[in-house]
Amino acid sequence: MAVIIGAGVSGLLRWRQLPGSLRYLAVLTLFELPLELLGFGLLLLKRNNLFLMPIYTVGELVLLGLLYKRNLHSVALTRALPWVLAAFTAYVVADSLAGPGLHWFRPGQQVLQSLLVLGMVALYFRKLLNELRVRSLEREPMFWVSTGLVIYFLGYLQIALFSNYLLSHYSSQFNINVWGIQVLLSIVLHSCYIMALWIRPQK
Repeated sequence: MAVIIGAGVSGLLRWRQLPGSLRYLAVLTLFELPLELLGFGLLLLKRNNLFLMPIYTVGELVLLGLLYKRNLHSVALTRALPWVLAAFTAYVVADSLAGPGLHWFRPGQQVLQSLLVLGMVALYFRKLLNELRVRSLEREPMFWVSTGLVIYFLGYLQIALFSNYLLSHYSSQFNINVWGIQVLLSIVLHSCYIMALWIRPQK
């Protein structure tokens, strides 16, 4: 929770100094913060917090989509993004309301979100390799954002793909250890967000 709070506070403190292309990242950290705090509080109370995941998933994808749209200046992404986000939101709503309800883990949503985010990150790295001239990658905020997202979603994709199988065939302690990996991935991701928010972007 400390690094997630740190990312949210960084987004708030750095808001005025951030260029418009990075303000979506600050909004993302501030969007995540209350949901993470509420989820953590419910966890301490041993209450089910899975109903928060569809909200988190849709909000995160929308804000990351706007962030990459603003930074990539891609005509194809600009045209496709509203349709992709609308279709994904409709799918999440339908999938969440179908079946056992909101208090169950729905890995399909997480897998699809992971693939969409990794797709946008791949577009950024392609543009970085082919078009952009960057003197120092460590001084490029979007490089830190994209690196954090690659590490997080490549790992999280494996957890989402096999989560139901692990829950059905392995012990509770083993599953706790697996989700402990997700916590480490989240620490890496939000540390990258903090770096991106405090770096002065190069021209």
